[in-house]
Amino acid sequence: MSKTLPVLIAKALADNGYDLVSVTDDGWFAAEVSGSPAKVLVWANEAGVMLALPEHGMATAIGLAPSDQTQPLGMASLGVARGAAQVYEALRVLHSLQTHPATVLSARLEARLAAVPATERTREVRQRIGQDVFREALMDLWQGRCAVTGLALPPELLRASHAKPWAKASDTERLDPLNGLLLSIHLDAMFDSGLIAFSDKGTLLCSQSLSMVARSHFGIEGGLRLRTHTPGHLPYLAWHREFVFRHEDE
Repeated sequence: MSKTLPVLIAKALADNGYDLVSVTDDGWFAAEVSGSPAKVLVWANEAGVMLALPEHGMATAIGLAPSDQTQPLGMASLGVARGAAQVYEALRVLHSLQTHPATVLSARLEARLAAVPATERTREVRQRIGQDVFREALMDLWQGRCAVTGLALPPELLRASHAKPWAKASDTERLDPLNGLLLSIHLDAMFDSGLIAFSDKGTLLCSQSLSMVARSHFGIEGGLRLRTHTPGHLPYLAWHREFVFRHEDE
């Protein structure tokens, strides 16, 4: 491995909030997020850019290809990004997920709930605060843009949509950013009620319950799709298709 990290990779790290801090004893470049435990080890060679991560399953979740490289000490997952665009997108998503993991969001929820008088800490209040915390994470992950249209709408016109609803999800799933899509209000209402869903490839699926008139009115056309998504989204999208989406035979 070169002793110098390629300029484009160093820039991708910096652009996505990582500080290049050191080179490990076995030659990996270590980058961290200031004020956070978030960390990534980087190794660039002719095969691509290998990213070693401390979170189990994270490399797969963000879409990195498998690698036969020996996993560095202290890291729990390893994968390869090929091409500048994939490196940049992988680091962008990784930064968001590492700085907004479900554990951190859960602690944030509890801290805000503690500020509410004990007599008012109902299940509904917990859910409302949890939805606010979840939405903040999705605003970061999706860069404040609708997951389908890509439009940077006013925040009031964007909703954090759970694929696996709060009532059906485990505590971890409720606050997992990969269980959510940031959608404009009309798409959120359709997704939440099962009038639309998304395939594993990100293609928007329409229920027969959504009339052609409604589709035309809201601009629901063939070819609409999620502008990006990761393998980590797929189990949640599959759950939504099976249990929320209104199938033709219903």
